[in-house]
Amino acid sequence: MRGSVRRWLAVGLAGAVALGVTALAVPVSSAAGDATIYLVQGLPGKTVTFAVDGKTVASGQKSGTVSSPVAVSSGKRRVTVSASGRTIVDQTVSVGAGWSADVVVHLPTDPNGKPLLTTYKNDLAAVSKDKASLTVAHTAAVPPADVTVDGKVLFEDIANGQSLHLVVPVATYEVAIVPTGKSKPVYFGPVDLTVQGGSLNAVYAIGNPASKTMNVVVHVLDTKGGSSGSGKPKRVNTGSGGQAVGAHVTELPALTR
Repeated sequence: MRGSVRRWLAVGLAGAVALGVTALAVPVSSAAGDATIYLVQGLPGKTVTFAVDGKTVASGQKSGTVSSPVAVSSGKRRVTVSASGRTIVDQTVSVGAGWSADVVVHLPTDPNGKPLLTTYKNDLAAVSKDKASLTVAHTAAVPPADVTVDGKVLFEDIANGQSLHLVVPVATYEVAIVPTGKSKPVYFGPVDLTVQGGSLNAVYAIGNPASKTMNVVVHVLDTKGGSSGSGKPKRVNTGSGGQAVGAHVTELPALTR
């Protein structure tokens, strides 16, 4: 991220106008195992089953949803994703001791390519209630892209599988995804996203703009004292006309303008 963007972040984000969209952070109880993973379903139009080391841990999981927390041993874990009885991903992922991590199944840059898994360690460092920890990850079938916030480039040249993290004031931000260095075509958005204070807000761009399946999944985790919780995800459908329409994956308010 260029220095000018960092300077803009310090000034511009503080002036954003907050609207009435909220996300919930739900504490999780203790579980066996020395790491916790959440399985994020980023494949459009599929309902999948996840297995870890041969044991089914989540089934009937629709696109744009996040699983309940899964306790695993640290180290290399074999994660299998299947749909309609057919294995579509069989991949080893690594998690460290004490980690909280999101494991996202998603499309590669080429929408006709084989789906893959990418692991994102959740940064649960405590933040105050007026601040939000924000991670934005590129897990959609588009080339390297810029993420604009309130019309300005905040995250620059993010490739499929990459992510960036920062702490921002609590507010509602207008977010869009565009090709690197360009303003058009708009791959996704703009949509309004309200970040939850005192929490990690992990935002995953998923889907394929060519098939009009671009969405975002928001996973909110409580950072107080380093504890974690399974936030309730949101999915935002772009619709056929390029306008974002809220879709209830859970009982959260739709993202609207």
